[in-house]
Amino acid sequence: MLLLSERRGHRHIAAASASIVLALIALLGFAHRAQGAELVYWNNYSAEPQTITFANGDGSGGGLLNLSGTVLDDPEGMAIDTVTGRLFVASSSGNGGTGQILAANLNGSGAAVFTAPGAPVDEPYGVVIDPATRMIYWANDGDGNNGSIAWAKLDGSAGGVLNTAGTNIANPYKIALDPVNGRVYWGNHPEGGPDTIAYANVNNTGGGTLSLSKEPESSYAFAVDSGAGRLYWSEGNQDRFAYTGLLGGTVNTLDTSGALVDSSYGFAVDPTLNTIRWVNYGNGDDPVNGLGFASLSGGSGGNFTPTAPFDGPQDLIVLKSPTGTVAPTIARDAKIRAALSCSTGSWASDFAGGFVYQAPTTYAYQWLSNGAPIAGATAATFTATSAGDYACSVTAANQAGAAVLTSAPINVKAAKVKLTTKKKAKADAGDLVTFQVKAVNQGDLKAKNGRLCVKLPRSAKDDLKAPKCKKLALNGGAKRTAKVKIKVKGGADEGTDKLTFQVKGSAGKAAKSKIIVK
Repeated sequence: MLLLSERRGHRHIAAASASIVLALIALLGFAHRAQGAELVYWNNYSAEPQTITFANGDGSGGGLLNLSGTVLDDPEGMAIDTVTGRLFVASSSGNGGTGQILAANLNGSGAAVFTAPGAPVDEPYGVVIDPATRMIYWANDGDGNNGSIAWAKLDGSAGGVLNTAGTNIANPYKIALDPVNGRVYWGNHPEGGPDTIAYANVNNTGGGTLSLSKEPESSYAFAVDSGAGRLYWSEGNQDRFAYTGLLGGTVNTLDTSGALVDSSYGFAVDPTLNTIRWVNYGNGDDPVNGLGFASLSGGSGGNFTPTAPFDGPQDLIVLKSPTGTVAPTIARDAKIRAALSCSTGSWASDFAGGFVYQAPTTYAYQWLSNGAPIAGATAATFTATSAGDYACSVTAANQAGAAVLTSAPINVKAAKVKLTTKKKAKADAGDLVTFQVKAVNQGDLKAKNGRLCVKLPRSAKDDLKAPKCKKLALNGGAKRTAKVKIKVKGGADEGTDKLTFQVKGSAGKAAKSKIIVK
């Protein structure tokens, strides 16, 4: 393809001064720490064999992603599925030249070929993922005369070709996703030009071609910032980045002053940090200033020098550790108030259009009692057995790192049983009087050792006989009615005898009544 040959021969622009770069690195490094850990990935197009590199966000550390089980051949586009922890890459010349879509596990356990019935794979150039709809899209340069835009479900169960009626496809190269407005964008590179930028609606209703204030000089990679309403692309031949509105319009050049840009064939846009990140393909195998960054507002640019394998880098993607947005909350069981459950909280989602990923892949829980961790309490649910303040912390993690959010505490009250019954009863000597005693546990814990008893004053013991205490087990907030039978002795004197119903073994309020002996 013509684009592949155009990569060679670009001049190497002089880097910014060391003092400026060091200052900018320190500034950007502070932003990284505020957001947590960060990994960057790129593929090495010029390496033999071709590889995929990962490194820390500042270019330090890292190594090669394990691709065992597959062969990477002319990589052209990458995207991450944080749900399954896989990196998808368009291997444009694999499988004897027709190409393949590879899926590499971010945990380093190897890779496999991704296929889906009905989805053509023919010289794929670019791949994007919508984590919300669980869909993957790629551009085929070799499907038919002009190419196609393919789609598939990420579980591999089905696939097909997007309806592109209303636009043209001509040697499509790289692709981007606008998940908010439901579009995919790509660059058309017809023989003899001019280049255009086209789109298709993911609901299969067709597409169009953006009307721009000027033709793209080139379009070697794309990214979308849905919130700002911008579509970015790399004008690799001119060593710069351009942008326009998602519906087209004025074409602007992004100010990357202070940073080296040398034939970028892949970049990532991070709206949270207001930054653009890229790799310099024009550096060849020279990693010095190979990673670039700048503000999306313009300027404040700089470069990192990676220490991991670097040889004709392309398709930068960024994986950030999770960022919490809303703390988890605790809910009570409607029937057992001491039984608590913890939500996951809310975490920032992927910027799929910008090739920046941060969604958690796993959640871990820890319950706390009065601020201290409870040993072994690491499930999403917990049942308290003692009164106190309880909270839960949630650790969300992905391949880049982890972050913790902690809920507000919820108070669990000790069992407290309130008793009520009728105020008086009339009986003759020898009668058996039945009282319906209503018990309500006003606390949250179960009244485990509570016993419902009748207390008679000394003066009533000659007239009345109280039954033995009966066990009264109540869950927090629970209600029940117990029958208590009082025997009026045969020789009881006429008059009024007082009695008290109380719960022993648990706090609460007693109920007072009286029996009038006729």
